[in-house]
Amino acid sequence: MNILISPQASLAVGIALMLLGASFFYKSAVAVVKGSVLYWAGFLPLTVVSPFFIHLPASKNSMIKRAEGIWVQTVMAPIFVVVGMLCSLSGAEYAGYPAVDLVNLTLHGGKAGAPILSFSKTRGFRFPVFSRSSPAVGKLFNAPVNLESHQEIVPRNNQSLQQELDSK
Repeated sequence: MNILISPQASLAVGIALMLLGASFFYKSAVAVVKGSVLYWAGFLPLTVVSPFFIHLPASKNSMIKRAEGIWVQTVMAPIFVVVGMLCSLSGAEYAGYPAVDLVNLTLHGGKAGAPILSFSKTRGFRFPVFSRSSPAVGKLFNAPVNLESHQEIVPRNNQSLQQELDSK
């Protein structure tokens, strides 16, 4: 039985998801500005995913540590932005706001168009833009590149590169 059938439960879940999204946006801002992220220094498999579960500051004698570096700004901050966006959008949809429609309208520049993003309370997010663009992307990456023999870095025949250079 789906407990989110009641509008009060759906609203509560929506507000919780929007607050979680706001927390991820804050974590991304901290990651960009300070270049640091909190992690739990316990069991290694949990250490890897712990930045996604730590939303409160560490106490004095806890195993929560701070990692700093450029990798936080380049890797973790964009991941936190995407997770925050997905949490906020799904929370708004659960709360009854047309957030996904507004994002699609914004991404189309204010004009109606084919949906880029869709959300269902039972199935979650769908990205129809990827299914529409996959043939074009496949054609782009699978297209042969015709190079002349002097432009090739690695020869197409069975000779080594040195043998190819010596024969020229």
